[in-house]
Amino acid sequence: MQPSGRPALADLSALPPARLAALLEEEKSRWLTLFHWDFSPLAELILRYAAMGTLDGFALLDGDTLAGYTYFVAENDKGLVGDLFVRDAWRSPANESLLLGAVIDRLRSMRWLRRAEAQLMHLAARGAALSLPGTRPAAHARQFMLARLERIPEPASVAADLHFERWSAYWLDAAARLIAEAYDGHIDSAINNQYKTAASARRFLDNIVRYPGCGYFAPDCSWVAVDRDGGVVGACFASRIAPLTGHIAQICAAPAFQGRGAGAELLRRSLASLQTSGAAEASLTVTSSNTHAIRLYERFAFRSIHQFDALVWDPL
Repeated sequence: MQPSGRPALADLSALPPARLAALLEEEKSRWLTLFHWDFSPLAELILRYAAMGTLDGFALLDGDTLAGYTYFVAENDKGLVGDLFVRDAWRSPANESLLLGAVIDRLRSMRWLRRAEAQLMHLAARGAALSLPGTRPAAHARQFMLARLERIPEPASVAADLHFERWSAYWLDAAARLIAEAYDGHIDSAINNQYKTAASARRFLDNIVRYPGCGYFAPDCSWVAVDRDGGVVGACFASRIAPLTGHIAQICAAPAFQGRGAGAELLRRSLASLQTSGAAEASLTVTSSNTHAIRLYERFAFRSIHQFDALVWDPL
């Protein structure tokens, strides 16, 4: 199938879900090939919203052919571009910009929104290759890293006043406060403003635990570090993104405990737990400027296999 002309935009909510289903099959294949990620659970969720007519976004049409799509969600004063995918034959900076620009225009028309974020793994265009309306977004380079779980390092040297517990919902509020503390002033809180307060960090954790955006949450492979007073000073959240692949969705340590082995031991325990549960590999994402974290991940045999941008419009 080849492009036949200049693609046009249509409202995604007016598209029959059956047409979107065929496109999602190609997207699932790309996710699995590039990232070893089974996109099926999220594709099913997208189709469910499409069937209800509540999937907000745009379709890229070339005649009768659905060549790509993007959707967004709005929460409080922020818009989030949930996904953008263009089929291989139509994949170009012009077509990607057409879709993304339409979403940003729509979000700008919603006057109560002040900010927009996008982390689009399949967006091939980067930097000046994107042609978008209005103010250009801040672009933060990020990496998708993958490691084979063949030889898990020995336990790290950890401060004596720490012990480690498997994840329980009991720790949810404490972990949310930890994220807000750990990311205070960190570049990642500029990329995802849910890290800025304990209340918004709790919503972030709810999404990890309840929804398949980062895979199926794996409480048996997720850990917290606890100090002598019973406070949570570190956490590592793991999920399963394919039968043989795990994913580290979040890892952080309180500033006072950074450099004391908490992060390394949390990561080691999550990777060992994933391996024990049958995973052969694990992935994670990291901001490229976070060289300290990258050095830690490389100690555990993680290697960058894909680079992408986190885009932020603030103000929108």
